Amino acid sequence: MAIVQTVDFFTPIVNDPYSFGLIAAANSLSDIYAMGAIPKTALNIVCFSVKRYGSSVLKEIIRGGIDKIREAGVSLLGGHSVEDEEIKYGLCVTGIVHPDRILRNEGACKNDYLILTKPLGTGILNTGVKADMLTEKSIEHLIKVMATLNRDAARIMLSVRVHAATDVTGFGLVGHLKEMIKEEIGVELYAKNIPYFEEAPGLASMGILPGGLYRNRDFYSTHVMGEHTGFIYDVIFDPQTSGGLLFSVHPDDLSLFENNARSFPIDYWVIGRFIEEPKGKIIIRK
Repeated sequence: MAIVQTVDFFTPIVNDPYSFGLIAAANSLSDIYAMGAIPKTALNIVCFSVKRYGSSVLKEIIRGGIDKIREAGVSLLGGHSVEDEEIKYGLCVTGIVHPDRILRNEGACKNDYLILTKPLGTGILNTGVKADMLTEKSIEHLIKVMATLNRDAARIMLSVRVHAATDVTGFGLVGHLKEMIKEEIGVELYAKNIPYFEEAPGLASMGILPGGLYRNRDFYSTHVMGEHTGFIYDVIFDPQTSGGLLFSVHPDDLSLFENNARSFPIDYWVIGRFIEEPKGKIIIRK
């Protein structure tokens, strides 16, 4: 048995403190699932000013976090807080896994299929929330997706041969894909299969894009080949919050994965395939 540990926390991305707690906890647990491990214990990390915001807001953040921790079957052992006028919340999580079954964010093989389990666009939509451009229904759906644990997706992922896995967060789809391929292999993305929130293209067309998207594009665009215009070229750089799992499946196991996915069920999209050449490049196919 081996233990794996991770830590993650961030500032509020939604106005409701309870929902923020749910999302932050789900996000913190994702790295454990991406490593093929089972989360067991967690510690709260809190930055908050009771004097400025009041204790009721803090209680709701913590309540959201605890509810998500319980849903994951994890034990909360305590935590640490500091006085800070910029609110931050997250978890340090410990999980267990067999040493020979740890999944890493590299090692994908030629012809492996690339699977994603949540739609892209949370960065764009969260920017839309700040600009008061989303309906309540859209915000509710956004929160639901971000607060969804990657637990069930991880269970199905572990039922087949997976060579590499990660979760999509701040570096966007392209950034995390680059980590997976390094300079050892290439990958082609099927633009028509890439999932995204239905509100995202409209917001992007109005220029409502997060700063992180531009930073990701500046840093990773040299590794991208193919179509360099249109919405897809925006959303693949969009920084995600509590995004889905991204993993490579042995080509002979795709049908088994699809059959097993129906038993939960989970959302998933086959968005690409790993290729031998060109190494280190992400190619966008129409």
